[in-house]
Amino acid sequence: MKKILWQCVERIIGYANENNTKTLYLTGTEIRLMIYFLDPKFYIIKGNLPNSNSISTLLSQNLAAFHNFLLQKGFYMLIGSGMFLRVDSILNLKSRAMKVKQLSKDDEKKLNSTNLWISACLRCCLFLLDLNSGGSNLQTFTEQHYSEKNKLIMFIIHIMSVPCLLSSLDDNWLDMLKKSNIPLKIIEIMHNDDSLSQILNGLTGNNAIFLMGNIVELMLRSDLISLSISETQSNSSTQQFLNFIEIINSLLQYCQSLVSSKQLNMHYQYHPIFKWYSGKNDSKIPNSYFNLVIAQLECLWQRSFILKAFNHVLSFKSIVKDQSGLLKSRRKNSFNDKKVSLVSRKVTIDAIETKVVCRLYLSILKLLDGQNKNITMNLTYFPDLIPCLWKFLMRLGPKGNMEIFLSDSVIKDPEKEPFISILALFCICCNIWLTTKDDEELYDKQIPFSIENDIIPMSVFFNKFCFALLSHSSLEGCPPTIFESARKVLFQLHLKDSRRSFSREENIWLLIKDPKKSLPKSLKDLFKNKKSSSSSNSKDQMGMSFLERIQENDPISIKILNLLPHTIPFETRLDIFRDYLKKSIPNYSEATGIMIKVRRAHVLDDGYKQLGGVIDAKIKGRIRVKFINETGALEDGVDQGGPFKEFITQLIAEAFDPSYGLFAVTKNSLLYPNHQNTTTKIALYSLLGKMIARAIQEGILVDVQFARFFLSKMTGRAVFLEDLIGLDDELLKNIMIVKKYEGNIEDLGLYFAIDEEVNGKVISKDIMGGSRVTDDNKIQYSYYLADYKLNQQAKEQTRAFINGFQSMIPENWLRMFSPPELQHVLSGEDADWEVSDLRKYTVYHGGYFDQHISIRHFWSILEDMNLKDKSAFLKFVTSCSKPPLGGFRYLQPPFTIQMISDDSDSNQPRSRLVVRSLLSSIGHSKSALKGRLPMSSTCFNLLKLPSYSQKSVIKEKLKYAINSNTGFELA
Repeated sequence: MKKILWQCVERIIGYANENNTKTLYLTGTEIRLMIYFLDPKFYIIKGNLPNSNSISTLLSQNLAAFHNFLLQKGFYMLIGSGMFLRVDSILNLKSRAMKVKQLSKDDEKKLNSTNLWISACLRCCLFLLDLNSGGSNLQTFTEQHYSEKNKLIMFIIHIMSVPCLLSSLDDNWLDMLKKSNIPLKIIEIMHNDDSLSQILNGLTGNNAIFLMGNIVELMLRSDLISLSISETQSNSSTQQFLNFIEIINSLLQYCQSLVSSKQLNMHYQYHPIFKWYSGKNDSKIPNSYFNLVIAQLECLWQRSFILKAFNHVLSFKSIVKDQSGLLKSRRKNSFNDKKVSLVSRKVTIDAIETKVVCRLYLSILKLLDGQNKNITMNLTYFPDLIPCLWKFLMRLGPKGNMEIFLSDSVIKDPEKEPFISILALFCICCNIWLTTKDDEELYDKQIPFSIENDIIPMSVFFNKFCFALLSHSSLEGCPPTIFESARKVLFQLHLKDSRRSFSREENIWLLIKDPKKSLPKSLKDLFKNKKSSSSSNSKDQMGMSFLERIQENDPISIKILNLLPHTIPFETRLDIFRDYLKKSIPNYSEATGIMIKVRRAHVLDDGYKQLGGVIDAKIKGRIRVKFINETGALEDGVDQGGPFKEFITQLIAEAFDPSYGLFAVTKNSLLYPNHQNTTTKIALYSLLGKMIARAIQEGILVDVQFARFFLSKMTGRAVFLEDLIGLDDELLKNIMIVKKYEGNIEDLGLYFAIDEEVNGKVISKDIMGGSRVTDDNKIQYSYYLADYKLNQQAKEQTRAFINGFQSMIPENWLRMFSPPELQHVLSGEDADWEVSDLRKYTVYHGGYFDQHISIRHFWSILEDMNLKDKSAFLKFVTSCSKPPLGGFRYLQPPFTIQMISDDSDSNQPRSRLVVRSLLSSIGHSKSALKGRLPMSSTCFNLLKLPSYSQKSVIKEKLKYAINSNTGFELA
């Protein structure tokens, strides 16, 4: 009989006949026979018969023998393989039904028969688990070989891991599982560490992800995870829910152990979900199954599940309010003390539950990279979740106020802190939340966060927390995982404060206030027990200043400089950056440098043709420039750096002219890449990025003003909703209307799409599949519109420019500066400047000296100028209207005044450089024609000043020259 049963099993899981591998076995005598002999009900003796107990015992022994025999032969594994083929058939038929109005009669018959096959086999699987229905003796006989635990483990490994099994089961089959109490049994056994270990040992990565999908759908359809937790629910229901979350988390972590984000020796297989995978890959599994399993898992980040998972956090607002009232009215009242204690105890219990939920989402985000945006958006914009999580975090620990996360034990090893997962998930979501908060919400209405009570404490905490983590990180390894997500929140807060201050105190961000002095005790403690690469130096490192540590290449100090630059004064960072630039430029000889020949009328075209294909290492070195004049002849002279400055200044001026089309302008005339440019010019953006970087390296100030959002990208920072101001005011206006719309948003008939002008025509582009905008997703809609405009629309052009820019200056050095600070590095300070500072670093040629009468008149005139004329003067002599950061000692080459005669330049050598000459001006005054006008050679920062005898003449001619729009001519 055992052999007959096994032959039945082998027969039913295969095909209709051996010669036909297209038609599956679906019904027949074999399956009916198997059901008959495995059903415990057929072994129950009804009525009062002689020796009924003995007969019952004998029948139970026979049934137990059948069960044990089948289990030994691998019954569940074989049935599982048969189910895989039938589930595949059902899913294909259902997919076909969605494409046509109605299945054919043959397909309908096939679908019904396949459903009956799965129902019959599932019943047989449950017969082996249903030990109590066959009499009291059955369990005793069966457990001699297979315990209920072992059989359930086999059921989970081989049946519950069948891909998308639950998606093919109708409600009748589900009732069958519920009657056998399978959902709760699965939770109970998989929450046991030993049992879970056995199950994981029997699974591949694919098995684990499909098991996870089936368990999630089973629990959802069994109403175990679909209702929100309330105070009226039993503790057992809450515990079952948390046990379920821990089980899913264990499966996620098991999958993660087989996965890598990069292709490695062990991780060489590409997986549709996991990316690079080291586990066993089954080529029989269609890729469509992986989309279906993601659909099964999606309920974990839907609103109903989030509500249930974070119910205690979302209700925390009222608890905090009650507790604060108790504290105020306490006055040594023992009754109130007990109530406060009870509230604190509830916070601790809720924190234990919350950390389990947060670990689940962190694991999902790590493993399911393709779902990150949907998951984080759903969490971030779930009503009140972010502010409630913050208030919840502020109450953790004996003292509250986030002090639990600043303790020495947490800073040294944050992963050991039980509640670090709550902070980690908050950081991920808060980073997104901050990007879409407008000024009205953050500064004016202060909803849901108060500036005084929330935003400032949050800023202070993250500033200290990130600084402490980095100070305690290993010398060569990466900072803890929590650091990067916390730093993103910190940078968002700092950028918002730098754009519109909320801190009110200048020193809220600065932790190293004077880098030239020895570190204060509070910061020395952060550097304790850190072995520097220069530890052999006899100097007492604990007494060293921050700058001295940088000069000694202390790795921790360098990390702080690169990753938390705002904690250090800007002037110090600028000095360090300039020192780096000096050391980073390779010292190429004349033979190894680049020589280019450029026509003056075609600087951009010739520069691109000759430098576009040159490797980065060559562009970092010396570039010698030979100009070709209008007659086609090379201009004479030796390149001492002036022609290169002239070349790069003219190339940048031409390329960044909006009329050329490479860059567009905001309404405030700020530049950003033009997305309407064709891909044929993408490589040109890369060269322009390199040339801007070379200008910085050479200390050449460029008169180019970038849009703030583009500067943010250049420094590796995120952009804000407010960055749309001036870029697309109409889009920003529409986004704000949608965000604050109080009616039913569906009445507006909006879809996830954006209108864009392409070649003079307005076309509509779908975003996120073009789904309808609802009240639930209108914040996501606003985010996606802003994201498209700021990040996606000109992505190729922006990426090319930034890649070129960062190939010259690495991103870690650029991150030292905020967007406004980087603009100052590029173009100088937008502020008044001291004439005495320029005079201090001026060089004189041709007979001039500091006390020459004409020079004294010149400096006196410059002192009396207003800021507008002083800026025009700088533009006239250096090509940039702003002074260099830190003063004129950083102007390269130094400002030079050269004497020329008042009425003739016959003794002056003919320059091959472009100079400003105003002799050909039209409409000039007669007095301006009496003698020569001042001229400049911007590539040398050179002023050619005639030796005028009268101060009034110098004043008139100098002002005339600097305010004239005359073009460039040869001197």
